[in-house]
Formats: sequence, C-alpha cells, structure tokens
Amino acid sequence: MLFAMICGFGEVEDDPDLWVQHQVSLCEDFVHRYSEQTGPHYALADIEELLISYNLSLQKLHLPTVDLPASVLERANFDVVEEQAKANSYTMQLNSE
Repeated sequence: MLFAMICGFGEVEDDPDLWVQHQVSLCEDFVHRYSEQTGPHYALADIEELLISYNLSLQKLHLPTVDLPASVLERANFDVVEEQAKANSYTMQLNSE
C-alpha cells in the first residue's frame, strides 16, 4: 500500500495529517467489505502489517491504533475462493447417504 511506503520512507512530516486527509479513500474497500464503523480499523491493521517491514508501527507514527480483537483480524485474512474450493472438494468426498 502506497500510504505505508510513504510513511516508511519518511517522505511526510505529519503522518497523522496524511491519514486524516486520505482516510476515506484508504478505507473505501474495507468499509464496503465490512462496515462504516469497522472499515477504518481493518485499513489500519493492513497498514500496520506493511509498516512492520519498515520497523515501524501505527503507534510510532502517532496514527490511530487498531481496535479489533486479534481473532477478528485473523478471520479477515483468509482467501474466500480457496476456502470455497476446499469446501466443494470435501463435499464431493461425502457419502451419498
């Protein structure tokens, strides 16, 4: 994500201001997938994951922190298509009883 790269390379003096300016567009896909309330948290979790490669965190950049349980975030990181393919495969193996 471009936002994490910009923050990671230190190209911006005020990372929180950059977040505020572009929050709507950065959260758009997550809001569509989840909800208006939780979408920004999922976006921030995604950004945090990318910031780790720059040895940074949301807290270090003074950005809002993620307010979602770890179990919820783990469930969000699975591939729906892959899981559906597995389910279809398992269904074919069931007995016809």
